[in-house]
Amino acid sequence: MSIASLEAFCARVAADDTLHSQVHAAAGVDDIVAIAAAHGHDVDKTVLLRVHARAVSEASDQALAGINSWGDALMHCFGAEQAETQL
Repeated sequence: MSIASLEAFCARVAADDTLHSQVHAAAGVDDIVAIAAAHGHDVDKTVLLRVHARAVSEASDQALAGINSWGDALMHCFGAEQAETQL
């Protein structure tokens, strides 16, 4: 899986309210990977975790305070939060 595949999935999630709700409700990384696969995206857990760790380490405290789920964290990594939830 490439970063481009993960970015494409995030863009799709940001544009689709139903998919965004599914991702927001994800209990963990494995759920995110399964949701991505169900929508035709090859997302690798290890790549997702590395990208997430990098984004979290560079995020402001204010941005981190607004993250309430794995889905929120994923969207934050790629700046793909929905307008009403952007930090």
